[in-house]
Amino acid sequence: MKKVYFLVWMCLWGLTGCSDFLEEDSKENTYATSCSDLNELLVGSGYMEHRVVYENAKFTIKTASGPYFPWLHVMDDDVEEVVLGNYTETNSRYKLNPFYTWEKDPFNEAGVLFNDPTWGRLYKHIAVTNVILDKVEEFTHDTEEDRNIIRGQSHFLRATYYYLLVNIYAKPYDPISAATDLGVPLKLTPYVEDIDYKRSPVDSVYHQIVRDLKQAIHYLDGYEPKTVRRATKSAAQLFLSRVYCYMGQWDSVPALCESVLAREKYQLKDLTVTKDTGWIDANSPEIIFSQGSHSTNFVFKGEYANSPDGISGYRISDELHQIFDENKDKRWMLSVDTIDVEGFTIYIPRKVRASMPSEEFSFVSDNFTFRLSEAYLNLAEALAMTGREGEARNALEKLMKKRIVDLAPITESGESLIRLIRKERRREFCFEGQRWFDLRRYAVSSKFPETKSIKHVVYDYAYGDKSTPGVYRGYYQLPDYPDGGWVLPIPTQEIEQTEGSIVNNDRESCLFYE
Repeated sequence: MKKVYFLVWMCLWGLTGCSDFLEEDSKENTYATSCSDLNELLVGSGYMEHRVVYENAKFTIKTASGPYFPWLHVMDDDVEEVVLGNYTETNSRYKLNPFYTWEKDPFNEAGVLFNDPTWGRLYKHIAVTNVILDKVEEFTHDTEEDRNIIRGQSHFLRATYYYLLVNIYAKPYDPISAATDLGVPLKLTPYVEDIDYKRSPVDSVYHQIVRDLKQAIHYLDGYEPKTVRRATKSAAQLFLSRVYCYMGQWDSVPALCESVLAREKYQLKDLTVTKDTGWIDANSPEIIFSQGSHSTNFVFKGEYANSPDGISGYRISDELHQIFDENKDKRWMLSVDTIDVEGFTIYIPRKVRASMPSEEFSFVSDNFTFRLSEAYLNLAEALAMTGREGEARNALEKLMKKRIVDLAPITESGESLIRLIRKERRREFCFEGQRWFDLRRYAVSSKFPETKSIKHVVYDYAYGDKSTPGVYRGYYQLPDYPDGGWVLPIPTQEIEQTEGSIVNNDRESCLFYE
């Protein structure tokens, strides 16, 4: 039996950047001799780490050991700052404030700028999948079924990381300019190449994502893992339908969504009859796939009333609150904690269950989870965008009847129907890592484009005083796309190591208004 030699660079690659993952490190090594070994490598280094960040966690966002993308929760229009007393350097307001205010260089902690670990972290995962896709072809002693399972998961994961990279560090997919807009470097080979990588066009990155997901759908046919933390054909189909919505290729969406909806394995949870709070967990019949970390409990701290000094952080924005019908929409009733402190009412999200260590293995990620409800919403969007409005209303109604008591008939059409679908998507997926990406793609949509400026208020605080809210200081304004901070900067180290072949994004700090 042939032994395949792997350097531990699969655990060391990408700790700082794209350049570093091209370097080999031979300090330690391991051997893979079968698909079983490759499967263990996928679990350990291919998938995002399964991790819960609790309310009092101490971590830094400047290393690759922290949670994945907690800052996605504070950049959009679903959050507002709350200040009741002082805060410390372990507080979410302290750590995430540069993202909340859309600073030019948001990876800034205690006034010290450091390199963004996210870029290298995602490229590390890509490096692992590239090697596995190459080496799995050598294990001819394994069955074709076993090899297909490895291939399918690897293609799915590589698509995942390029999807995240291009939506964080590049402009949204605009059919008019995607062929020239700078995306992210594409690295699809398992070997080291002595070249300076450049940013591939957004269009090229998206087409690679599509190719990988089509491969995943093919190879994962018939694979039925026992956990939602492993990629499946249904997960790849739903993912591809999302990508096609981003690209404005709505004709390609319905068949994918209908295939997912036809699976009896997945069912919408009827919230109009349940009393379960924190209703999204790994045991839900709605969950199709989940990977990565859960940091909502850290970002939106709920122990305001129990802290002697008060706690500052983030809360649900008034704007998001206002688009829910509190008396009829059970998502609000079952997904929100109401905190009353000295006459002040604060709402914090608790839709994804992970409030204590005993629940760690039942939690799902709050920024990369696929639920059955997305199949209904992607389908409704695609049908409405292609003129099949009656079918779109039918798909939307099937979802909304499971969420809203005494739902009124849906009669909207044209732009009003699209706006309803987008509003429903916002209600359904708030605090699940989708809103920021959706706002960006709506701005460049080829049909019914919708831009939005976001206002984030900020407060001064009084040490130890939780009896009064922080004093209103002013607000930061993120202009309509594409101005301001809609695209994160490329890590400085990447630009320096490639001697400028990787070009940075134009990004300016947002203005503060008193």
